[in-house]
Amino acid sequence: MDEKPAFTRGAHSFTFQFLPETGLLSMWNIGWEVQMNPHYYWDGRTRYVDHNTLIFQYTLAGKGMLEISEKTYELTQNQAFLVSVPGSHRYYYPKHATEPWEFIYIALQGPTVEDICHRLTRYSGPVFSLPIDSSLIRSLFSIYAETQADRLRDPYLAAAQGYQFLLECFRVLSEEIPKGDSYYYQQAITYIEANYHLPLSLDEIAGEIGISRYSLIRLFKSQLNRSPMNFVSELRIRKACSMLIHTNRPIKRISQEVGFQDDNYFHKVFKRYTGLSAGHFRKSGDLSQLFSSKTQKR
Repeated sequence: MDEKPAFTRGAHSFTFQFLPETGLLSMWNIGWEVQMNPHYYWDGRTRYVDHNTLIFQYTLAGKGMLEISEKTYELTQNQAFLVSVPGSHRYYYPKHATEPWEFIYIALQGPTVEDICHRLTRYSGPVFSLPIDSSLIRSLFSIYAETQADRLRDPYLAAAQGYQFLLECFRVLSEEIPKGDSYYYQQAITYIEANYHLPLSLDEIAGEIGISRYSLIRLFKSQLNRSPMNFVSELRIRKACSMLIHTNRPIKRISQEVGFQDDNYFHKVFKRYTGLSAGHFRKSGDLSQLFSSKTQKR
């Protein structure tokens, strides 16, 4: 009899083989999707085959909606949500949305997910913002990249990765951010991610969050080991990579939309960050490798 594969591939997702009955959590699914289908809709009360599932989903671009506990949340860029199934929630692609909803997600299954979800969201609530360079989101991209590279076929190893991700969730979501370095760093990240497509300068970013340019440089050096403007350039390249993969827009237009005023400079910076020309990346680029490795360098 042929051995059952450890996971099956979808267009952008991987479904794992369940662990034998151990009482522990197992990795069930991980994926990266771009949705524009108005029928994309999940109801936590009717997902009968997905019982005892914990779902973490992080928006990379566009917008989705989550309804939970009689509240409605708009899920925008850099926002994550955490829910357990079964549960009184619904998440979906808005019918009147004009941009694709791009997100990465992970799902774990086991008998204790409801309690784990309650403990994780006790302080943060079901929806929370995280910069893409946060340790938790880097961890998620890393698991996705390992899976895509076919290195997580062993369900026990996959479960271990899932537990590591959960522990990082507890560490990140239980932290209180005082109005100190961490607070100003998060403010800077939020401002940059909202305005990367506009001309930005050190003085503008620093002034917007209320610190000196020298303090801003020190913050990014201590948190990311790179300069603020290096982070801006890298973010612009990430956005360009996503547009190259998911749209047919001309490369020159993409370079302008992500904040580069000079087309030649865009090509120079793109090659430095990805090792490929923009045209070559459009044909053969791998977003998961870009996010999982580049965010941890410099």
